[in-house]
Amino acid sequence: MFSIIVCSHRPARAQFIRGHFDHLFRDHPHEFILINDARSLSEGYARGLAQSTGELLIFSHDDIEFVTPDVPERLARHLGQFDVVGIAGTTRLIDGAWVAAGDPYCFALVIYPDADGLLVVKCVGAGELCTSGIQALDGCFLACRRNVAESLGFDSTNFDGFHLYDLDFSFNAYLKGFRLAVCRDLALIHASKGKSDDRWQLYRDRFVTKYRGQLAAGAPGPVRELRVRLPKQKLAQFCEPSALQQTIARLGCRRTSPSADSTGGRI
Repeated sequence: MFSIIVCSHRPARAQFIRGHFDHLFRDHPHEFILINDARSLSEGYARGLAQSTGELLIFSHDDIEFVTPDVPERLARHLGQFDVVGIAGTTRLIDGAWVAAGDPYCFALVIYPDADGLLVVKCVGAGELCTSGIQALDGCFLACRRNVAESLGFDSTNFDGFHLYDLDFSFNAYLKGFRLAVCRDLALIHASKGKSDDRWQLYRDRFVTKYRGQLAAGAPGPVRELRVRLPKQKLAQFCEPSALQQTIARLGCRRTSPSADSTGGRI
C-alpha cells in the first residue's frame, strides 16, 4: 500500500497531480492525501503522515510529472533495499546546499521545461543510476518506509516555511542509521527550479546551526553534469534506464560550478 502525500494550495496543480499519481498507481493499492492549507511543508507532511495508512510513503511536490511509466514497481524494489529514496542528493553533505561538495559526491536526474517547447534532461554525477551511501536528499520527490517517517517526524519548529525541510528529514535519517539512495531510474519533469532568496538563506542558516559539528568537512567543489535538450515525445526513450546508463557512459559529463546555480542546490 502506497500513501502519496502532497501539499498544494493551487487547485489546478492539485487536480493534475492527483490524476497523475492515480494513473501511475492504477494497478497498485494506494491512497492520495492532499493537504491544501499547509503552514509549512514540515507541518503539512506531518499531518499527511498522521492521516496515512500505507507502509510505503511518498512525499511529493505538486509540480512534477513522471516520465518513467513503472514508478510503483521501481519504488517497491528500491524500498525493499533502502529506507529512503529520492531523485537527487549527495554522499557528502557539507552545508545546507546539497550540491555544495561537488563531484564525485552529488547525483541527480531531473527534467526542466526549456524554451521552444523543449525540455532539458539534467543528469548530475557519473556512475550507476542507483547510488547508495547518500547523506541527504532533495525534497522534490521523496519516498520512504513508514517506520522511517514515524521515527523521525518533521521539524516544523525550525523549518516553519518551505525550505530545507527535505535536507533536515533526510540528513536526520542518515544520522539515525537509515539507508538512503538516489535512484535516477525515476525520471521526472519538475516545473520549478526554485531560487536561493533571503528566505532560503534563513533556513539554510538554521539547518547549519542545528547540525553544527555533524556536517562533513570540506570546501565547495564543481559538479559533474550532463544536459540534453529534447522534445517531450522523446523523453521516455531517452530516460529508459539502460539507454540512460549507456548515454552517461558514452558522453561523460562536463564540469560546472555550483556557485553558478541560482537554485542554491535545489532541484
